[in-house]
Amino acid sequence: MSTPLPSATLDPKKLAILLAALVATAPFAIDTYLPAIPAMARDFGEATHAVEVSVSTFLIGFALGQLIGGPLSDRVGRRPIALVGLVIYIVTSAIITTVDSAFSLNVMRFFQAIGGGFSIVIVGASVRDLFEGKEAARMFALIAVIMMIAPLVAPTIGSLLLVWSTWQSIFVLLIVYGSLMLAIVYLKLPETSLMRRRHPGPVRRVWWTYLEVLRTRKAVGFMLTHAGASAVMFSFVTDSPFMYIDFFGVPQAYFPYLFGANVAVIIICNRLNNPLLRRLECHQILKIGTGIQLVATIGLFIATNVFEPSLWTVVPFIMFSVGLIGLTAPNATASFMQYFPYIGGTATALLGTIQFATGAVAGIVIGHFHDNTLLPLTVSMLGFAIFANLMVHFMADAKQTESPT
Repeated sequence: MSTPLPSATLDPKKLAILLAALVATAPFAIDTYLPAIPAMARDFGEATHAVEVSVSTFLIGFALGQLIGGPLSDRVGRRPIALVGLVIYIVTSAIITTVDSAFSLNVMRFFQAIGGGFSIVIVGASVRDLFEGKEAARMFALIAVIMMIAPLVAPTIGSLLLVWSTWQSIFVLLIVYGSLMLAIVYLKLPETSLMRRRHPGPVRRVWWTYLEVLRTRKAVGFMLTHAGASAVMFSFVTDSPFMYIDFFGVPQAYFPYLFGANVAVIIICNRLNNPLLRRLECHQILKIGTGIQLVATIGLFIATNVFEPSLWTVVPFIMFSVGLIGLTAPNATASFMQYFPYIGGTATALLGTIQFATGAVAGIVIGHFHDNTLLPLTVSMLGFAIFANLMVHFMADAKQTESPT
């Protein structure tokens, strides 16, 4: 697929806005329909959990899309892969408006996510094409704080659309957003892979570049740390409709505010990243972030399983458990990506695949052990927080240095 290249290189801040808007296709696809899950379940005549599974289905497809799209972007360029992904995303969103069962929803959400994975995998690779080290971490942090607008407003938009229309209108919104991003990427996104040599060899050899990533032990440590910290968040996202609406009886209209409180903490943590980078290295900040996250998940587990669960004691622990991703994500990503200057697409793909696959596993496990209590959710969040800390302290082993490949 051949597309004309924008002639001018974007200013870093403008590039960050464009890439953040592209990344936002994922939280828009997940968070806008979270308030609608109970309504969709009633419409399908099925249990809420049957529709909640579509969150995990989306994460699996999203992981697969990145796994395929990443190495292809190293070979054919970032722009073509993003454009193909957005077309898939738009078409499947349109089909979802016609589904009438949880099974059909899960199938189409899987393919929708593959398109989303194609389009988003180029973001980390594009940053790696242009930036290194702390500059890359700052760029990832800037992208993240802009992108956080999406999960902050998405549940509110979803709730408002439910008041004014039906759940199908949420996916019409995704069609509009995807189409807008398709036009912007086509007209404005530069081909950043031209800044570095592309990975040589036939297509079948591109897949072997994953072995280059997996052989780099410390990079794998950072990747698994990122996956564990992110799975804490994905555990919450998957079960948040049950926890707030079903378990605590929160009115659907208030769901966006409780969900948005977590996003506010993510933004605050993200903004703390730049001043911390002036004093500390990325891996040191990562250790601090995962440590605080672990303390918060321990507090959450005690508050819900040792004492009588109360919404107002649970919410602060949730806010910190989830919010610390604003500190861990940019530093884990930058620490990981520094090892792969020439296979940024492949590295980004594997990082995203492991991250979202782990999140999908978290959702599936929570669903399997669902017992109408908060025990499965809190065990999952605590377990992944422990895993993230083990990875950053023992496998990443940041006190030793390993030369980037």
